[in-house]
This record gives sequence, structure tokens and C-alpha cells, in this order.
Amino acid sequence: MGKREIVLVISFIAVLISIPSFLQHARWFIIGDVRSMIVQNRWDIVLLNIFLFLIFLLPLNFRKRINWKSMGIYTAFIVSLFIEMYGVPLTIYMTSSVLSSGGTPPAQDPIFTITLLGQTLLMTFWKLVGAFISIAGMLTVILGWTTLYRRSEEKDLVVSGIYKYSRHPQYLGIILISVGWFIHWPSLLTMLMLPVLIYFYYQLTKDEELELEKELEDPSEYRDYKDNTPRFI
Repeated sequence: MGKREIVLVISFIAVLISIPSFLQHARWFIIGDVRSMIVQNRWDIVLLNIFLFLIFLLPLNFRKRINWKSMGIYTAFIVSLFIEMYGVPLTIYMTSSVLSSGGTPPAQDPIFTITLLGQTLLMTFWKLVGAFISIAGMLTVILGWTTLYRRSEEKDLVVSGIYKYSRHPQYLGIILISVGWFIHWPSLLTMLMLPVLIYFYYQLTKDEELELEKELEDPSEYRDYKDNTPRFI
């Protein structure tokens, strides 16, 4: 068993062990003291976060034509997420009213609090885990596009840098950002949209790889690269 397989097995075991704790976090989040812990009608925070997370990615496409198709579902996820978080938490109220008959779970103690535009936010363990994963996704996107921009010719096959470990680091980063926000904010909305987003980007990688093989003068080089480098991780 290689190093990558060992890391994947350890990560899988860690995820299995963490599931009960995360489910408790999600249950508290959905049917806990929802009215006191949710920020509402802070459209300034909504717009600020949407701006930051969309503008963060757009400049990375400056040296090539923006793939609006690939950005569309991520944009929908981000806009819906922050409207739900700081604007109108409709699905939280819906699920809370339906599932609260099972009793209210114990509140989660925050590790620390932060203040954003005058609003105090409680940072619990799982919220911090989600933030860490989202930050890792942002860095992955930056490393992916930076490596692409440093190539000498646009048609050159990039197999160095972060591309030695992932064939699609930019899409992996977008998925990590979305997964991180789902962990941070496990609402019905994010739960429904996340699988769609992941499936969409998986299909997009398959389509792009087929197109790339057609464009390359020697497709066998890329096939060898595919055989030795994972699609995402």
C-alpha cells in the first residue's frame, strides 16, 4: 500500500469516527435555539461575503476566457448560502419546525467569538473545521491557477507544482470551499446543493479531459499523466 492509499484510509477512518459528532452539530444547528443563534436581515454582510468569495475566484481567470458554465453552480451555491446565513434563514425555520418534536439538543459551547460588522459570531469546533477546509480550498485554487499562469505556452501540458498531486486542483479547491461551508452551515439548502455541485464538477473534469486529449499533438503523454495522478486527491 502506497503513501497516498495510507493517507486515504486514515482520512476515511477519521471521517467515520467524526460522523456522530458532526450529526450532533447538524442537529443542534437545525433544531436548537434557532432564533437566538441566527443572524437575520444583515444584507450588508450578505453582499460583502458574496463579493469576497466571487471576486476571489474571478481574477484567477484573467489570463484566459472565463468558463461561466463552471462558475455558475458555485455562484448559485455561494449566493444562496449567504442569503440563508445572514438574510432570510427560511430552510432553517422550516426544518426546525418539522424536526423539533424530538427534543432540543444541548447547546454547543463556542471556542471563541468574532465580531463582523458589529455582529458577534460564535465559533464552535465544527464551525472552525469548516473554516479550515474552506481556507484550504481557497489556497488550492490559488496554487492551481498560479501554476497554470507560469507555463511558458498556453498549450503546454502542466504536470508540475500542485498538478503533480491533482489533475484538477482549481475544481478541487471550489469543492473544498463548498464542503467547508456545508460543515460550517449544515442547513437543508447546503445539504441539497452540495451533491449537485460536486457531481457537476466531476462531470466537468471528464469533459475537459476529453477535449484536452483531442487538442494535444501527443495524447499519450496526457494519458500517462492521468494514470499516475488522481483526478482530485
